[in-house]
Amino acid sequence: MLKQEHIYSDEYLIIPVRVNVQDRKELLDKVRKTGEEYDAAIVCLNREMIAGFDHVRTALEHAIRAWKEDQMIARSLEVEVLLYAAGTRQTGLIGPFGPENGTSDYYLCIIPPRPEAAAALLEWMEEVNDEDWNEMPENKASRLIRAYNITPEELEVTGRDRLGDLIRERSALLAVNR
Repeated sequence: MLKQEHIYSDEYLIIPVRVNVQDRKELLDKVRKTGEEYDAAIVCLNREMIAGFDHVRTALEHAIRAWKEDQMIARSLEVEVLLYAAGTRQTGLIGPFGPENGTSDYYLCIIPPRPEAAAALLEWMEEVNDEDWNEMPENKASRLIRAYNITPEELEVTGRDRLGDLIRERSALLAVNR
């Protein structure tokens, strides 16, 4: 299988992780406190709702740009990332993009990259580096087509193999449609 490495940039760090969430609120509190301790925004994006690492990068880059330009839709960078990932301005629609109870996989995003924050989080999160997180099995593709309201016409024009491009376009259009 493909070994997945951390994705670093000057502005963020992305780590594929698996977490068994007993209490969603408790997890979010723990993540928030870790972010405060290390002066970082930390977001867990649900792998089942994300079209691969390029989708995560697109959401992060647009959210960070909006934050730097004081043009955010949300009150926090963490929620801004979720809005861009979901391609919507509606905070009521971003729930499925974040953590949920049970064992799930997440793109752990740390803004700015803080290796010490990553180390603290990886004490209780399992890093997953032996799977291809850019794969899009049919059941996931169908779920994403519904979640992002991708039309049959769009798929016909672009081809199903470009589904990730259509989803990233939704993220990018959020910046235009403020």
